[in-house]
Amino acid sequence: MENTGKKYHQINYEERRIIERLLKNNTPKKQIARLLNRSITTIRKEIKRGSVEQRKKINTTKKDPNIPLYSSKQVYFADVGQRDYKLNRANCGCKCKIFKCRDFVQYVENSVKTNKWSLDAAKGFAEENDLFSNIVTTQTLYNWVDLGLMSIKNIDLPRKVLLRHHKKNVRKGKRQLGRSIDERPAEINDRIEFGHWEGDGIVGKNHKGHWISMVERKTRMGFLFNVHDKSSERIVEVIDKLEAAFGDLFHDVFKSITFDNGTEFADYSNMERNSRTLIYYAHPYTSCERGTNENWNGIVRRFAPKGSDFDTFSNDDLRRITNVINELPRKMFDYKTPKEMFIFELEKLIDVSAA
Repeated sequence: MENTGKKYHQINYEERRIIERLLKNNTPKKQIARLLNRSITTIRKEIKRGSVEQRKKINTTKKDPNIPLYSSKQVYFADVGQRDYKLNRANCGCKCKIFKCRDFVQYVENSVKTNKWSLDAAKGFAEENDLFSNIVTTQTLYNWVDLGLMSIKNIDLPRKVLLRHHKKNVRKGKRQLGRSIDERPAEINDRIEFGHWEGDGIVGKNHKGHWISMVERKTRMGFLFNVHDKSSERIVEVIDKLEAAFGDLFHDVFKSITFDNGTEFADYSNMERNSRTLIYYAHPYTSCERGTNENWNGIVRRFAPKGSDFDTFSNDDLRRITNVINELPRKMFDYKTPKEMFIFELEKLIDVSAA
């Protein structure tokens, strides 16, 4: 049969009726295929699908027991072929598996609502730890949410409703502080080396209250501090506390920190005191240059939405928020957590210093 280049279409009912009439006239199958511009294989399959056995009683006066009572033959009917086609179409395609994995779905719903995990984090963690025998893909979970098959709504998935494209747009009119991000070496930009951080501030209701977040670029491990106001002395106090906590490891754990150009980060000389770390500044109005920190702050906002009164949050609350984020499985780490990755890097530093 000549290839017309057209997309293949299933045989329709009118073609089936033509096949039925031609077969009654003993038309060869090859000729039927040419008349309908179909493959001979297609015609053979259609005839086989739409054929039923017809029996006819054999009337004879002979008493030979080998003579059968009935003769039978296969006869094609268009109605039979059409009915079989519709039945197959109704049963084809992937069926919804939500009822076969109820435990997994309930686990995902609890993880999203209670732990503020993403659908992918819940699915990945369950899969990596073999928690359930029936697990579906992340895309399937999103489809079920859109179809209303889960108790989760799109509003429970803040990253889904807030994701938008950010493009680098360096605006003029604001003075850049200190050492520019343009001077940052490649090993920091490419996240090859451990110990390079991003920092930012989070403000409360009516610009009252102030939190400082710091996130390590390679492991995504973060810290959250309540500094109450935007005085530049507060971030210096935070770095002093971190230096006291990490001791001799501080210089290797905090090799550099990249901030925005807020006034609370202006005192870079005291932050760099005694060459303990290097401070870089992103371009003004270019938050995408600190994407790791911005993403981390976005997760913080799940617990403290914009307009929240920071006076209602205790230090224990901040520690709980920090722990939840740092124990969130990440796809980029094969669903290990930032805390696990951070501890792994710390252990390597401790082994080196011990040697």
